[in-house]
Amino acid sequence: MDRFDEGLRCQDVHAGLRNVDPNSGTLEPLMDTQMIGMAASLAALIRGQEVIDNAAALRAVAAEQLDVNQFAFDPVVLALEDLGFVEGVQRSGGKITRFTESVPYYDDLYARLGEAWRNRRPSETEEQMVRLVDYLADGPVPQEEVASKVGLDSAALPLLLEIGERAELLKRIQVPDGDVLYSPFFGFENPQVITELVRDHGSDQLAEAFAAVRGEQGLPVVDTQPLLQDAIARGLLLAPAVQRPDGTLQPFAALPYILDRDLLRGRKPVLDKALAVLACLRCGQHFGGYTSLPGHALVDVIDKLLDPNRGFLRPHEAHERQYRLIHAAGLVAFDPDPKPGGNWVMPRFIDTPDNREALRIARDLISFGEQIGGRVGDEQARQTLALGQSFTAPMQTMYRTRAKAKSSPRQWQGVVDAALGRGRAR
Repeated sequence: MDRFDEGLRCQDVHAGLRNVDPNSGTLEPLMDTQMIGMAASLAALIRGQEVIDNAAALRAVAAEQLDVNQFAFDPVVLALEDLGFVEGVQRSGGKITRFTESVPYYDDLYARLGEAWRNRRPSETEEQMVRLVDYLADGPVPQEEVASKVGLDSAALPLLLEIGERAELLKRIQVPDGDVLYSPFFGFENPQVITELVRDHGSDQLAEAFAAVRGEQGLPVVDTQPLLQDAIARGLLLAPAVQRPDGTLQPFAALPYILDRDLLRGRKPVLDKALAVLACLRCGQHFGGYTSLPGHALVDVIDKLLDPNRGFLRPHEAHERQYRLIHAAGLVAFDPDPKPGGNWVMPRFIDTPDNREALRIARDLISFGEQIGGRVGDEQARQTLALGQSFTAPMQTMYRTRAKAKSSPRQWQGVVDAALGRGRAR
């Protein structure tokens, strides 16, 4: 593996370990990988912001959105400082309060993180886990062949499978010839391949379910759609989720096959932000009550955020609660109330290249196949975004949807058989 792939997969391993109890002893063999993974996630969140003048607020967002807990935050920032991605670190009372960032573009970011991971001398378990996730992201492999194909110690394979499956980094499906292993990143990074496999080799019902997602990116998945729930639980379908106003976790299925693989693989943090916006807007469309907007009008909400003549909302007592989701995604900052004695917050769009690209991706996904038009007013746009709920990334949605999966593995038999022939392309 090259250093870019190692840095990228460290972040992916951390994404999976967010499904594991942070106090679990399972995490101990993967400490260095998790640290570099957290550093990658935090670097992607702050890239382009230049000055972080409220590290306490960032600490809270990192804990909520990235599972970089409050005790890991300072070591992660210092790890970024060692790499030259962060400088001018200021402290007060032993806590980091302010710093500046110079996080490079993703090609250089992951390569340097991979080098830092190597310098930490990761354990053999870590090396093999990173190698296994990277290999299976290219396609499924029969379990009996995985040790030889990936170059793993066969004696260590049971432990790797136990950790990987608990973290949802590895999935298995039973076929007549034995168990087949794959990584959810196979589906996450290759939605076009999954779409083609389902269309050409899946059952009619499965093909129809995926066609529905193609017709509405961000399709709300409900209990009457067991095939889509099963696809999410198996890690073959992206499904960011938000909490509806009634507290229900609501997945929104997406097949971003119109995007290039570089974005799907090497710039997943940008895609994650785009999916957060997509889920937020679709929730406002389908579950916003009397403030619901048609799909084509959601594009105008994004355009308002991208408008260089706007960029902020006047302070309001409900803003801190209402805009929690896009704040946690790193799309808006909560500036202090400029009024004398004011104690509300003023949401301000964080205008970085990543954030602008994320909004454009969300706009493309929403508008694909839908008529564009129908201006909306400022108040309607605010109400559409004002859900005040938390965001669940696709890896975590997959874990939480698992209990609802009812479909038989036979539904996936033809798809898996066809996928086995695709192998490792890179």
